[in-house]
Amino acid sequence: MGSTIVRLTLAHWPAAAVLIDEYGHITAGNRAAARLFGYEQRDLTQFAIDELIPAWRPLDRGESLATRRRATGHRLDGSTFPLRFIQLPVEAGDARCTLIAVRPRTGHHRSGHVSHVRNRHSEERLRAAVRAGRIGTWVWDLHKRTVWWDSAMYKLWGQRRHHGILPIATATALLHPEDREWVGRSMEEHIKGNAREISLEFRLLRPDGVSQWVDVNGQIERDEQGVATRMIGATIDVTARRNAEDALHHAQKIEALGTLAGGIAHDFNNILLAVAGNTRLAKLELAPEHPIQNNLAEIAKATARATDLVNRILTFSRQNDCRREVLQLQPAVEDAIKLLRATLPAMIEINTHFAAALPSVRADATQIHQIMINLVTNSAHAIGDGAAGCISVALDEVHVAQGGTLTPELKAGRYVRLSVTDTGSGMDKATLDRVFDPFFTTKPVGRGTGLGLSVVDGIMRSHEGSVLATSEPGRGATFRLYFPAVDAAPSPTQPVVATPPAQGRGRRVMYIDDEDALVYLMIRMLQKSGYQVTGFTDAEQALQALREQPAAFDVIVTDLSMPGMSGFHVAQAIREVRADLPVVVTSGYVRAEDRVIAKQVGVRELVLKPDTVEELAGVLERVFES
Repeated sequence: MGSTIVRLTLAHWPAAAVLIDEYGHITAGNRAAARLFGYEQRDLTQFAIDELIPAWRPLDRGESLATRRRATGHRLDGSTFPLRFIQLPVEAGDARCTLIAVRPRTGHHRSGHVSHVRNRHSEERLRAAVRAGRIGTWVWDLHKRTVWWDSAMYKLWGQRRHHGILPIATATALLHPEDREWVGRSMEEHIKGNAREISLEFRLLRPDGVSQWVDVNGQIERDEQGVATRMIGATIDVTARRNAEDALHHAQKIEALGTLAGGIAHDFNNILLAVAGNTRLAKLELAPEHPIQNNLAEIAKATARATDLVNRILTFSRQNDCRREVLQLQPAVEDAIKLLRATLPAMIEINTHFAAALPSVRADATQIHQIMINLVTNSAHAIGDGAAGCISVALDEVHVAQGGTLTPELKAGRYVRLSVTDTGSGMDKATLDRVFDPFFTTKPVGRGTGLGLSVVDGIMRSHEGSVLATSEPGRGATFRLYFPAVDAAPSPTQPVVATPPAQGRGRRVMYIDDEDALVYLMIRMLQKSGYQVTGFTDAEQALQALREQPAAFDVIVTDLSMPGMSGFHVAQAIREVRADLPVVVTSGYVRAEDRVIAKQVGVRELVLKPDTVEELAGVLERVFES
C-alpha cells in the first residue's frame, strides 16, 4: 500500500487514529486523534506514541492484531482519560509502519464515573511520581537484539529521541567504560541461566561527560523450552543516593582516622611535652652566651613544628577545641587575606568579591584563619613558583535543598558560601577524588604533609558545614565551603587583657601522671613558679597519700588517660576524701564527651597538652581565685 493511500485512509478513518514508524514516532494523525488528545493536527508529528499513550509497547511476535488494549491517554492540558487501542501493521511504500486506532472508554453509570475520576487521579499521582523519581521503562527483544525505550528513558540517559528502537549495542555504548564489560557479562549470565528477574546498579556516561548512577530492574520472559525471549523493566536514577552513601563512607573513614589520631596524639603529646619542657629548663639554667644555647634553640624549633603537626591531626579528626561564636565571615576572611598577601609571590594576585548583607554564622575565627591559610597556600602552590596567576575569594548566600546532588550531606536551609578559585594547574578526577584524604599530597617531598585540605574538611564538619572541590587539568580549581547561616547578631569582641605571670606563693600541688619524665618536668617547672609540688606516677599511691594527709594539698593535677584508673576516677575518689579540694585534669586530646564527664565528676579545669607547661600555672591561679 503506497504512502499516499495510507494517509488518505487515515484521514477518513472513522475513529481517532495515528500512524507511527518502526521507532514509535508519530508520522501522521487524523483530526479525530487531534481533538481526542487536545492538539492541533499538525502538532501530533512532534511526539512519540508513548507520550500520548504511556502503556504502548511494540507488538510482540505472534500477538493477535485484533486484541484491544486498555490504557490511559494523556492530553495536552495534563488531564488523562481511559481508552482502548488496536495496532495494525501496514506498508507505506518502502517503510514499515503501524496504525494505532483509539477509542475512549466511557462509563454509563454514576458509580463508573466515580471510578473513572479515582483512576484518573491515581494515574496522575503515578505519573507525577515517575517524573519525580526519574524512572524510565524499556523492552529488550532478545531475538532481534534491539531495545525499545519510552520517552523518560531518553531523558534519563541524556539522549535526544531521534529513534525509538535501538540496537542493543548502541544502548550498551552509553554505559560508563569501566562498567560496560561487567554489566554485559552479568546480563549474559542471567539470560543463559534460569533467572526470571534481573537487578543491577551501574553508571551511565551522559553526553556532557557526567557519570550517572542507575538502578535497573527487570523480568525475563522465557518460552516453553526455557529460552529467554524478552526482558521488560524499569531504570531509576539513583545518583543522589549514591552520592549520599559516598559522603557517609568518607565521613566514617575520617571518623575512624580521627579516633586513631586521637590515641596517637595522646602518647605523642607526652613525648613532646617532655622534650619541650626540658629544653626550656636547660635554656633557663644555662648562661645566654653558652654555645649549647643554639642547639637548644634548634630543638625548640623542631618541637614547635611537631606540636603544630599534632594540632593539625587533631583538627582534621575534630578532636581539637572549637570555640564557636556568632560572627560575620567577611572580617575574618579579610584579616586572613591581609596576612597572606605578604607571604605570596608578587606575581600572584588576590581578588575578592563579597556580597552585601550576608547573614552571620557560628564559627571559630581562629579556624577560619586556618582554612584561609590552607586554601590560599594550596592555590599558590597550584599556580607554581615564579608563575603569574590569580586567586579569587568570594562570599555569597545560597539556599540548599534537602538531598541535593552536589551537597547530599547538608541539611536544607540558608548557608554562607566561601569560594576560593585559582588559575593553577588543576586536578584530574583521580586526584580530585582523594584531595581531602589525610596525608595525600601531590607536592614534592618537603613541600607539604598532605594534611592541609583534610584539616579544612575536618573544620567544616565540626562547623556542621561542608566543602566541595571542582577542578579540571589546566583549568584551575575551586573550593566551595558552606557555613550554616544563623539569625543571631555577631558576638561583641572582647578586649584582650594582659595578665602578669602567675606565682604559686607556696601553694601545695599534687601532680599525678604515669609518665616519669612528665612528673619530673612538672615538679621542676612548677617549683620555679613558686609552688610546692609532690609527684606520683601511680594513682593508687597518690590517693593513699591524700587519705593519710587530707589537708596536705591545696590542688590536685592528674592526667586523664592512665593504666588502671583514669583521671575522672581519681576525681571521684578525691571527692569522697575532700569534696572541697579542686581537681585539674590534663590530657593529650579532649573530646566533647570528656568535657561533659568532667563537669559531672566536679573537675574544675580540663587542660589540653602540650601547652600545659605554659598554661598550667595560669590555670592553677584561676582555680585558686575562684
